[in-house]
Amino acid sequence: MGFLFELLDFPEGSRMTDLWNNSWTDEAVGDEIATGHFIHLGDDQHVDVEADFLSSHLPFHVAGLGGVFPDGKPWMFIMQKAPADIAILLRGQEDPHAMLREALDRALEFNPDAIVAEELSWYVHDLVSVYEDEGAPRSLVENWSVADLLRGLLAQCCGADLSDIVAGYPDCAFPHTSHACEDDVFNDIFAGWVAGLQ
Repeated sequence: MGFLFELLDFPEGSRMTDLWNNSWTDEAVGDEIATGHFIHLGDDQHVDVEADFLSSHLPFHVAGLGGVFPDGKPWMFIMQKAPADIAILLRGQEDPHAMLREALDRALEFNPDAIVAEELSWYVHDLVSVYEDEGAPRSLVENWSVADLLRGLLAQCCGADLSDIVAGYPDCAFPHTSHACEDDVFNDIFAGWVAGLQ
């Protein structure tokens, strides 16, 4: 079970049905911060539709996943990142995560049935520590961008082992297996999950 699945409050029997990756995320600039928001959607809403709409209103969106609870109610987890110094400078607030939180709040004004159930906030060293706690050597991930650290946690939710993700970074998740390689460790895993191979 992945780090995010252990951290978030999922009732037993919840299922992951969707994932998405914003491949054109801006390159890392200086120290970056990240947030993840666990959102409960309205009863009759569809994860893919709401994720597409919501992410189009979030300029710092990186990736996310979604699914359904045992009762069929949909949920999503959306991840954002931004340079910490820009966030403080633009918003004039001590907590740089506030900018990402406010961006999400503005986007959710268009969906009153969506409720933010949990918020996770990270600095880059927090994410590196997650990898280290999961058994990946710090020296191999400490120079990754925040976006790639987030994508790695998403890939782990697809059934991949974090140490295998790190070992294959950046080019290939399955170097010893015949597969249609995406030439990107994360896209390899995402494509495998979509195809039901994970």
